Amino acid sequence: MTHFDKQKLTEVILYILNKTKGLDYYHVFKIIYFANIAHLAKYGFPMVSDEFCALPDGPVPSILYNCIKGDAYCDKDLKHMLDNTVSKGADDAYYMLEAKRNADSDYLSKADIEALDRSIAENGSLPYGELRAKSHGEEWGRAYKQAGRKVMDIVGMAKDAMASEDMIEYIKENLAVEAALA
Repeated sequence: MTHFDKQKLTEVILYILNKTKGLDYYHVFKIIYFANIAHLAKYGFPMVSDEFCALPDGPVPSILYNCIKGDAYCDKDLKHMLDNTVSKGADDAYYMLEAKRNADSDYLSKADIEALDRSIAENGSLPYGELRAKSHGEEWGRAYKQAGRKVMDIVGMAKDAMASEDMIEYIKENLAVEAALA
């Protein structure tokens, strides 16, 4: 992820936390996931550039997850951004997150905000069990069964979000161009 991508991800989290007045990181991850795949299905590219991995309780943005849980090998730049902008609960509420400032809307497009608002409305107050079940789509199942890192595929996530066949082809073409340029 570029510095801009990390800053955008930070602003996405702040936007969610500002709108919800604080939330547990499980719900934050799922709100990001559902906003990301809705954005992908509608516009042909993801809202955030973090890789999503299939964990037992559903998809998580892996770089963000490692920073939030305090992994020693997490992305130091993103962790620094998060430490300066998001406070974590203590003791029994370690999983709760609150914003230390408002999100910088310069990093969020109208499409990002639309996807985030919809995901917050649909997922922000869902009970854990319902949110877990909702997030276990076909792509999650495919990725979860594979050996090693359980990285979810962009095309599979777009299909889970009911992207049209034309959009799926568009996404595949863009991925091929990105791979050729890498």
